[in-house]
Amino acid sequence: MMNALNLSKINLVKESIFKLANFSSEEWEFYKSIIEEVSFKKKAFLTLKGEIEKYAYFIVDGAVKYETNTEDGKTICLDFGFKGNFVSSFASCLSQKASTVSIQAVTAVKAFRLYYPSVLDLMETSKNAERFHRLIAEQLYIRETKRTFSLISQNAEQRYLHLLENQPDALRLIPIKDLASYLGIHPDSLSRIRTQIKF
Repeated sequence: MMNALNLSKINLVKESIFKLANFSSEEWEFYKSIIEEVSFKKKAFLTLKGEIEKYAYFIVDGAVKYETNTEDGKTICLDFGFKGNFVSSFASCLSQKASTVSIQAVTAVKAFRLYYPSVLDLMETSKNAERFHRLIAEQLYIRETKRTFSLISQNAEQRYLHLLENQPDALRLIPIKDLASYLGIHPDSLSRIRTQIKF
């Protein structure tokens, strides 16, 4: 599997992983053995709501969105993932229960994916692997907490500015309707905000 991977790309994954945990050469060899290079067309689903998540993805190029549906059938955009991000329905991975979200490609996406059941097996014997995935879970929790606080405490313009500051690729890659859904406002309101703010 690995002989088909581009060395510079796999090193990008390695650098991102080693920022969180200092794996031994043997542990890294294990990760390489379960990494698969994948690609998705625009609008294709990486993860489907209602299915058990089996993978964690590292985005090499492109953008994805997390979304779910309300009881009345409305689709809500919850979050985004861009180049250099790990994305997954981690709650589903860890609990082995059906995912409550879908992850969809907003653009064409190139990624590496890790087969998560094998990762869970490694966590039983490797403190580095346990630390690595705990830190990812903590980052996702902190990010979601900040988003919730933003929706409660900031107005629409402040939330938009915060999004651009922290996810500068959003405006270039994400459709207006998805940005508006993520920000909790109507697309027309977002259009007015965009025309009022000069960069």
